[in-house]
Amino acid sequence: MKNNIFSNFLIVIMVTVTLQANDAEDFESLLEDVSSDATKKSLNVDYLPSVVTVIDAQMYIDGGITNLGEALGMLPGIQIQLSPMGYTMVTVRGLKNPNAYLSDKIKILVDGVAINNEISGSSNFYMDFPMRLVEKIEVLRGPGSTVYGAGAFYATINVITKLGNSQKENQAFIGIGSYNSKILGGNLNAQAGDWRIFTDGYYQKNDKSVYDKNYDKSTDESLKDYSLGFKAKNDGFEFLARYKRNVSGNFYSFEGEYDLIPEQKKEHINGYFFTQLSYETSLNDAKLQTKANFSHRELDTGANINSVVDIANKFALVDVDMQDGFFYHEMSHEQNMEVESILTLPQFQSNDISLGVGARRVKVEQDEFYSSVENAITENLDAIVNHVNYNDFAYRQNKETAFWANPTTKLLKDNLRRDIVYAHAQDLISVSNYVDVVLGLRADHYSDFGAQMSKRAAIVYRATDATVFKLLYGSAFRAPTFIEAYQNGHINFRAGDENIAPEETDTYEAVAIYSPDFNNKFLLNVFYSQLSNVIDLEEYPDTNPGYRNYKERYSKGVEFEYFFHPKMRHNFYLNATYVDAEYTIPPEDGEVSIDQSMPDISKVMLKAMYIYTPIKKLSFGTAWRYENETTATELAWVKDRDVTVDAHHIFDETVTYRFSSSSELALIVKNVLDAEIRQPSYYYGLDGGILREERNFFLNFTQRF
Repeated sequence: MKNNIFSNFLIVIMVTVTLQANDAEDFESLLEDVSSDATKKSLNVDYLPSVVTVIDAQMYIDGGITNLGEALGMLPGIQIQLSPMGYTMVTVRGLKNPNAYLSDKIKILVDGVAINNEISGSSNFYMDFPMRLVEKIEVLRGPGSTVYGAGAFYATINVITKLGNSQKENQAFIGIGSYNSKILGGNLNAQAGDWRIFTDGYYQKNDKSVYDKNYDKSTDESLKDYSLGFKAKNDGFEFLARYKRNVSGNFYSFEGEYDLIPEQKKEHINGYFFTQLSYETSLNDAKLQTKANFSHRELDTGANINSVVDIANKFALVDVDMQDGFFYHEMSHEQNMEVESILTLPQFQSNDISLGVGARRVKVEQDEFYSSVENAITENLDAIVNHVNYNDFAYRQNKETAFWANPTTKLLKDNLRRDIVYAHAQDLISVSNYVDVVLGLRADHYSDFGAQMSKRAAIVYRATDATVFKLLYGSAFRAPTFIEAYQNGHINFRAGDENIAPEETDTYEAVAIYSPDFNNKFLLNVFYSQLSNVIDLEEYPDTNPGYRNYKERYSKGVEFEYFFHPKMRHNFYLNATYVDAEYTIPPEDGEVSIDQSMPDISKVMLKAMYIYTPIKKLSFGTAWRYENETTATELAWVKDRDVTVDAHHIFDETVTYRFSSSSELALIVKNVLDAEIRQPSYYYGLDGGILREERNFFLNFTQRF
C-alpha cells in the first residue's frame, strides 16, 4: 500500500511539473543525453562514453535495406533470427536463450518512446517498420540500464523517424515485389499559424510462402501491416502519437515445424499505440526535461502444435474421439503509463550533473487463453481419469501437474499490475581537455520484486585529434516478464515462478577509435560480459516445468568497424565480429545440466555495404552478410543429429535511378546469388534448420515534394 501511495504521489508531482513547463524541444534522440553529459562535443559521436553506431537511413536504403530488422542485422555483434511463429529475434553478442525465445532482452525506442511490453518482453512487431520513414537509427551496444532502465540489457536501439526528427520533407512512396508484395506510404507536413504538424503512415502486405523441397511443404508468412504517426508542436508544446498493427501468418507453427493443421489456419495480430507529451524548460541556468506517455499493446494470436492424427491417437487410448488436433489461442491487452523528469544542472567546476526521477504503471487489461487439448480433457474429465489406460495417457496429471492443479482459461494470473518508481544520476567530470570521466547510478523499485541498482563508469581519452580511447563499465538488469513470473501452467506452456529474480549483467569494454582523416575511420572494441541470475527454462523431473534463475554465464569477443567515405561517389562500411558466449542447457528428465558454447549462433560474422554513385542520377548498392556455421547443441537427444546451420553468404544488389532531386526509382534484388539460407529450428524440429527466402526482388518509386 505504501508503494502505491508513493507511486501515485510521484505521478501527481511530475504531471504538475509537466503542465507548468513552457518551453519544449525534441526528446527523440537517446544520444542527446549522453552527448550533453559527455564532452560538449556532441557533433562527434566518437567522444561519447558508449559503444555507438548511428545508422544513416538513406545509405541503408541505397544499399537495399528495406526495414528495421534488416538494418539491425547489418551491425556488428548482432544476429537476426526467427522464432517458429515468425517473430524476429535480435541476438546481441551471442547472448541468447535458444529455447526461451520470447524476450528480446534489448530496449527498443521509437522517437524516444520505449516500446514497453511487460507480458512477453518482445518488440519484434516493429522489425518490419519501413526504412523509408526513418531518418536514422541509434544503437548503443552493451548495458544501458542507468539511463533507460530494465530491458536495456544487451543493447538500446532508438528508431528516429522523419516525423520524430521534425523533417519538413514531404514524400510518397509505392512499391511492388516478389510474394505479391505491395507497400504504400509517405510523410505529410504542414504549418498552420504557430502549429507545426508532422504525419506519416504506410500500409504493406504480401502473400509470402517459403517452399522447402526437402519436406514438400510451404510456410504461411503472409503479412498485413500498417502504421500511422502524428506529431504537433506549438511554441514549446510537443505531442507525439503512433499506432501500428501487424497481422501475419503461422510461419513454422509453435515448435518450428511446418504447419501441422492446414485447415486450422491461425493469424498473429500485434497492435501497439503510444502517445507522449513532452516539454523542456529553463530554470535559471538549469534545464528541466519532462515527459508523460501512455501505451496500449494488444496481442491476438494462435498456433498449431500437433497434427489431428497425432492427437486423435493419443486421446483414442482413453476412448475420447478428439479430431481437432492441438492448437491454442491467446489474447491479451497491456497498458503502460509513465512520467519522467530530468534536471540538468549548470556546470559546477568540472562537473556536469543530471538527475532524473520517474514512475511507470503496468496493468494487464485483458487475458484469454484457449487450448484444444485442455478443452477436450475438461469436457471428458471423468472418462479420462477413470479409464483403465489413464496411466499411459500423454497428458495425465503426473506429466502435466501445473495444468491439472489449475485448469484455467487464463494465460496469466489474475489482476496483474506492476508499479515502478526510479531515480538516476550521472556526472561528467572533465578531468582535462583530453580526459572525461562519466559516473552513473540508477535505482529502480518494482512493486513485485523490490529494488534494483544499475551502475556505470567510463573514461574517454582523446589522445590526439585522430585517436580516441575508451574504457567502459556498465551493469544492467532485465526484469522477469509476466510470462516468466506469472504464467499459468498450460500443456506445452511453461509455468511462471513468482520468486524468480531479475537477470543481471556486468560488462567491461575497451574501445580504440582512429580517424586519420575525414574519409576513414577505424573502430575496435573488446568486450567481456558476466551474466548472473540468467532467466531460462527448467525441466527438472520433480518440478512443474517452467522458468528459473541459472548460474553465471559469460560472453566475450571483438567487434571491428571501418568507414570509408572519400567522395560523393563512394560510401563503404565494413564490420567484423568474433563472439564466444557460454550457455547452460537445462536438464531433461533424468539428465544433468550441460555447460557449452552458446548453441545456434555464429561466432564469426562479417558484413559490408558499398554504395557507388558514378553520376548524380545513378547509384549501385551492394550489401553482404556472412555468418559462419552455427554452434552445435549438446542436448542429449539431438547431439547425434546434424542440426547445425551451414555457413552462408548473402548478397543484395540495388540499382537506384534519380529522375530528379525529388524523384527516384529503386530496384532491389535480395539474395541475388540464390543461396540456400537456413536458420536454427526451435528444439530442432527440422533437420538443417528452417528455410528462408530464395532470390526475390522489390521495385520502389519515391516522390518528394
